[in-house]
Amino acid sequence: MDTSGQFKELIDTLEDLTETVKHVGIIACDFEEQSQDVLNTKINDMVKGLKKLNDLKDNFEQVQVPYEVLSYIDQGRNPQLYTKDCLEKAKQKNEEVKEK
Repeated sequence: MDTSGQFKELIDTLEDLTETVKHVGIIACDFEEQSQDVLNTKINDMVKGLKKLNDLKDNFEQVQVPYEVLSYIDQGRNPQLYTKDCLEKAKQKNEEVKEK
């Protein structure tokens, strides 16, 4: 599978897992005895999703994420803003160098 296909599979798996975790949370918050089977099914789906993520991890061993991107995420900021900020800093630095 090519790199873009691997990333798409990772994104799809993460989205599915996120949705499953949300469902588990909803079911657990409003738990009633008759929802036990549904909860068990969703927990099993969650475990399968985690296993799939574990299986996919080897495809991304060479991917390096800058520490600053992780900081953006920790701060609740969109990681895509990192690229924008880097470009703005480079533009500013370029203008400073041109002035000298």
